[in-house]
Amino acid sequence: MRKHIKLDVPKANIHPLRITQGWKVNYNHFVEIDPRTLEPNDDSWFMFTDSLLQLYHEQSSITLDLGWVPDISPEGNYLVLLVKDNDWEDPIKKFSSDDYKKVILYIEYHLKQVTTTWWNEV
Repeated sequence: MRKHIKLDVPKANIHPLRITQGWKVNYNHFVEIDPRTLEPNDDSWFMFTDSLLQLYHEQSSITLDLGWVPDISPEGNYLVLLVKDNDWEDPIKKFSSDDYKKVILYIEYHLKQVTTTWWNEV
């Protein structure tokens, strides 16, 4: 017999992002919850997984991936990876922070860089 547990996870909006032309959203679960305000036993931690956001720029074969590492942990951080040609072992850029505002700035900056001319140099 399966036992069901009800989690008290609030409904949350997805962070608004300025996604420049040429990017495809594979998935987006990057919610508007500041992890620095959560208590360690808050059920909202279940929304902080290693698969929060993934964008793909076909012209450059670059993937931007955002996750929370370690998965569902109050001790974790956001991790942003920029990967060329699915080479996950050797990302071209890597950024880690628990500050979602810094993460958004980092993501938007690199989306724009890849969309303009930066991807030609990679």
